[in-house]
Amino acid sequence: MKTRIVLILLATPLVIRAQEDTTRTAPAENEQRIELRMSSQDGLDVQVTETDTTRKGDPITITTKNRKITITSEPREWGSETDSIADRLRDLRRDRRRMFTYWSGVDVGVNTLLGSDGDADLDSEIDFMEIANARSRFLAINFWETKLEFGSHHAGLLTGLGVEFLNYHLKHDMLLQQTSDSVFALPLDAISLRKNKLRQIGLRVPLMLEFNTKRAPLPSAEELKTRKAEGFDRKRNVHLAAGVIGSWYFDNMYKQKFEQDGEMHKQRQKGRQHLEPYRLAASVRLGYGAFNLFAEYSLTQLFRPGNVPDVTPLNLGLTIIGFN
Repeated sequence: MKTRIVLILLATPLVIRAQEDTTRTAPAENEQRIELRMSSQDGLDVQVTETDTTRKGDPITITTKNRKITITSEPREWGSETDSIADRLRDLRRDRRRMFTYWSGVDVGVNTLLGSDGDADLDSEIDFMEIANARSRFLAINFWETKLEFGSHHAGLLTGLGVEFLNYHLKHDMLLQQTSDSVFALPLDAISLRKNKLRQIGLRVPLMLEFNTKRAPLPSAEELKTRKAEGFDRKRNVHLAAGVIGSWYFDNMYKQKFEQDGEMHKQRQKGRQHLEPYRLAASVRLGYGAFNLFAEYSLTQLFRPGNVPDVTPLNLGLTIIGFN
């Protein structure tokens, strides 16, 4: 009978918790454990230990006949020092490039049209295209950007993607008309137009050289090892970008709103209106810190070639929201 009991104790390690309450939902601060060990050489060994359950991350202890082995653990951030430093430098370089690129954001401004002499005061034969600048608004949402740096963040070639909305509010009460190859206007004597505008919506892609004056060096390997590397600061940074912006307009509309016989009327006409579906504009963007101004002068005409007004778009404005 004694031999059978010994065999059972050898085959099944037994751990008994003293004063265990099965209705308890949270462990007590100090918990007693009674450990029974059986070996053929030492016989039965009983050990009472206390465990502080309020402590976290206690080491794991393994007790053998001649050894007491303690195992501790802690989070390991890096797989290897060399690889981790390279990964961290790559992440910091990406963060710095994003911080010192100023394309993505929301641009707002005004539009105008210039004649062949570069003057907004158009010649008499095309003065029906004169613009009410305060009502001719420009809006661009630049939602994606990337930049190829030339060795550092001080200079690089940027590109991106955005969508733009252009409104050209005509100043005079004249109704635009078109034939197969021409655009002209008819005067309205009995009707006063509340709204008389051309609208374009399109996608835009920049290709610009960008320059920054702020010094933002990458940390050294020693600084990364000791975790002393800090983030980048772009305060008091002067940034300048110059290049071209290409636009493709997928939506065009000519809209009028007027009152007649006491009733308000609206007219909309979809179509090209002989407007160029593409535009290439020379652009300059200048800013200080998060503040940014821009100017875009079209290198292409508003209308397709033909018997049409020779007018060139120009828009000016500022960035009201930067996404970086």
